[in-house]
Amino acid sequence: MKGTMVEWSDSLATGILWQDFQHAGLIARINRLHQAIIDKQAQSELRSMIDFLESYIENHFSMEERYMEVMHDPEIRGHARAHQQFRDNLRDLRNFEGTGAQLTAASLCYDLHEWITHHIRTIDKRLGRLIKEQDVS
Repeated sequence: MKGTMVEWSDSLATGILWQDFQHAGLIARINRLHQAIIDKQAQSELRSMIDFLESYIENHFSMEERYMEVMHDPEIRGHARAHQQFRDNLRDLRNFEGTGAQLTAASLCYDLHEWITHHIRTIDKRLGRLIKEQDVS
């Protein structure tokens, strides 16, 4: 198992500076958690990661949703639903945080990898195109 789980690449870029900057920061944190799992240090990193994610999603998701509202994005409900599902999953994870940190951290890494490969590459890229088309960035 290598130390980097996800690498930032053009396939993840939306072309919206603030969004790409935040996504790259998320990827760096995912890789830090992944390395902690490899090093058998998941317990110490897991709480920090969950705290980071709670702050990140509150800021990042609300910013995306504000843009969608301003642009009258017809996909806002589906996008917001995906955000809420992520919030719910994180809340559930917080409840299991104290039990089996190694397994919980591995599960979180997997979920975040799936989120990046699907949500960012499809839903957020579509939003990025819409923001550029409407020139509201």
